Amino acid sequence: MRTSIGRGIAWTGVAGVVLGVLDVAATLLLLRCWLTPAEYGVAALVTPLFPMFDLMADAGFAAAVVQADDAEPDAVSAAFWASCGASLVVALALFAVGPALAAAHGQPVLALLVPAYGAKLAVWNLVAIPSAVLRRELRFGAVAKIRTAAALAEFAGKVLAAAAGLGVWCFVIGQLAKAGMAAVATLATSGFRPRWRCDRRAVARYWRFGRRTSASQVLFHLYTNADYQIVGLWFGAAATGLYRAAYELVLEPTKLLSYVVVEVAFPVFARLRHDLVALRARLIEFTRSNLLVLVPVLTALVLVPGDWLAVFYGERWRAGAHAVRLLCAVGALRALAFLLPPLLDGVGRAELTLRYTLIAAVLVPASQLAAAVALGPSLGWTAVAWAWVAGYPLAFAVLLALALGQIELAPRRYLAAVAPFLGVGVVGLAAGAATAAAAGGLPALARVAAVSAAVVVSDGAAWLLVRRARPRW
Repeated sequence: MRTSIGRGIAWTGVAGVVLGVLDVAATLLLLRCWLTPAEYGVAALVTPLFPMFDLMADAGFAAAVVQADDAEPDAVSAAFWASCGASLVVALALFAVGPALAAAHGQPVLALLVPAYGAKLAVWNLVAIPSAVLRRELRFGAVAKIRTAAALAEFAGKVLAAAAGLGVWCFVIGQLAKAGMAAVATLATSGFRPRWRCDRRAVARYWRFGRRTSASQVLFHLYTNADYQIVGLWFGAAATGLYRAAYELVLEPTKLLSYVVVEVAFPVFARLRHDLVALRARLIEFTRSNLLVLVPVLTALVLVPGDWLAVFYGERWRAGAHAVRLLCAVGALRALAFLLPPLLDGVGRAELTLRYTLIAAVLVPASQLAAAVALGPSLGWTAVAWAWVAGYPLAFAVLLALALGQIELAPRRYLAAVAPFLGVGVVGLAAGAATAAAAGGLPALARVAAVSAAVVVSDGAAWLLVRRARPRW
């Protein structure tokens, strides 16, 4: 198991780096060369919903295949046909969702963008179950290669479409290219071929588990992306573009880097669900891995946020600097929170994840809406970022308590295990702040490089001291 975890993290890490580089490069090119803040704001009203549509189309059957104690060919085939049927239903529903979004925001292009994404769902769900089979077998190398090929296709489709002057349509075209490449690569690699039969009992069994997992993930995407809709309705498309640029600068790297661990975590937690000692050890190990990578990234961002925006997207995006600093406070908790639903789902307690996300799906958007109404006149669109800072730590505490309770791990022990990693971050913050003050007169790129180097070097030195004091880490 340890060897499989190590190889899985290595393969997923390589794929994660490639995906991250391609995503950053695509965003940089789009915002520097072709898209205005207003156009990016229109895209932000719909593209964050794409993962939610994917989850609704999958209906949780892929997660159920990974988690099941057994996966006979007939049962997996039944999950495949049921998943394909669900994707067609969702694709048809998007013909109603698109016009509704267009009317709400006064952006007619949304009436066409959303239904067009339905074509991607039909192709993508051909590979959802074969990909789940690969993950169940811990064949992370194959999964990583497939996702890398799909990411390359998405990058090419997105950039070429934007260069051709297609504007916000580039995001849908990129998704279609990604789905096509993933379908070809997965079907060629997995060896899975569905049988021409559908066992209704197997469908019912997978549905009982998958519906909770799927509903939890859909609600998660709903409440974590409701802020775009709120900013769009209250402050307009240009403000939405600035907000999204700030949000993605912080939370997309956080999500991507966490994905390296989380992608491996769910099947590992599922395999170990009857061994509480091993589950506790793996959760702490995964948490440390996340913090080790993400603390330096967030520290560098919080110190010179305007320079990061200028370097990546251009000077006109500096207006999002304050939001970047606010969202960095949320980024670390989000990175840890990504681990907890896979833990609950892996041990078979998907209903707890669903219960939590139901509450969060009501409270988080409500707090953001209240902030927009009450604080918007004075703070502008950054009021929504302030709502994240005020409300998310409470939501995270509830989720953490649920997860630790299932594996009988005392919160005090968990915090003691990860506290040294937070101490490393404090050292990096102090060194980076001193460097930022000394480099105040340098160009933006030079300041970013100097601060980042100071943070990485000081964090590395502090980490070596921690390892020397605690060799088992």
